[in-house]
Amino acid sequence: MAGRDRVKLERVRDEMVAKHPHAAGKIDVLVGAIDDPAALEAVTSKTNAILSFAGPFALYGMPVVDACVKTATHYADITGEPTFIRDVIDKHDAAAKASKTCVVNCVGYDSVPWDLGAWAVAKFLKERNGVTCVEAYGHAGDAKGGVSGGTIASALHLMSSTSTSVMRKMASPHFLTRVDTSRDLDADAQRRWATQATPKFDEDLKRWTMPSVMAGINTKVVARSAELEPETFDARLFAYNESDACSSRFGAFVGTAALGLFGALLVFPPTRWALARFALPKPGEGPSESLRENGFANVYVVGTGASNDGDAETRATHKAVAHFSFRNADPGYKGTAVLAVEAALCLALPAERLKTPGSSRGGVLTPATALGSTLVARIDRCDVLGFDVKTLEETDFVMR
Repeated sequence: MAGRDRVKLERVRDEMVAKHPHAAGKIDVLVGAIDDPAALEAVTSKTNAILSFAGPFALYGMPVVDACVKTATHYADITGEPTFIRDVIDKHDAAAKASKTCVVNCVGYDSVPWDLGAWAVAKFLKERNGVTCVEAYGHAGDAKGGVSGGTIASALHLMSSTSTSVMRKMASPHFLTRVDTSRDLDADAQRRWATQATPKFDEDLKRWTMPSVMAGINTKVVARSAELEPETFDARLFAYNESDACSSRFGAFVGTAALGLFGALLVFPPTRWALARFALPKPGEGPSESLRENGFANVYVVGTGASNDGDAETRATHKAVAHFSFRNADPGYKGTAVLAVEAALCLALPAERLKTPGSSRGGVLTPATALGSTLVARIDRCDVLGFDVKTLEETDFVMR
């Protein structure tokens, strides 16, 4: 365990040991603060991998990444802040590639289920049907969980500190790919990348859907995966989109209106301040222990593959569905903690690291391109996580 306050770290360690006596004597405490680069480098040099939970990452994250890249220590975090990830790519991608150091953002609920799902359906369609995945559509199904105060703090900081010009750039799902990558897209793919903004009936789910608040980060992560892994994706033809499944047409329209109103209130500083002060959870606040232990979530990514034979009207299509589940764990707290640790262990354990695709290439990568099948195997062995890929016909969607 690492942090800036030894007393607090030791207190947390003792609480953990009290609940898990077998861990006694096995948890070291390392101390470093972000305003002391030498101390941070002393911490990172003693480890195989760092897993960072401290956000907003735009405020606290970069010094940790700096230290990891300097000492060639693998790094993972649970950020969902696009501007921070863009800064990490610009500053460290080349150096991390040169030293074969993996820097992996977004290893929590945002964005592993969606990113890994898009990657998995693309591989499934290519290997089983011999077709190229031209579209992946992520859907949040039935879930029970709470909102993290830390996540809210990160979102509020992003809204208040990002310039209008950067906000305009960040509206593109290709914000994390190379410059002007969207110009390379097929015209039809360009259209399909347009983020869902209205209620829509989905023919695969047989459900009404509404826009997804998480599409703002997930689309960007999936777009970067498609660019980084040409052996799985054809980035020129591929497009990704996302929605939240609703129980009725009425619910989809009400949910869309509520999401739009919430977004509008966040735009204006006075209403943003009022929400932060009186309505939204603060950092350190979140769901109760009961909800953390009894929550759940289901995420589906539906992939569509098309053959290269014939024209668009006659070409054969195939569909596959990736299902990511959280069991007895709300996705935002316990689920994210478990998932992030499993991701970091892919980089920290020598036996796992040898199988992890990102360890042979390095760079600022996505969860799917860095961890891939190694993470899938760890998820399969985890009590609270689940992941599988089936054909659309074989899938039984768990919806609200």
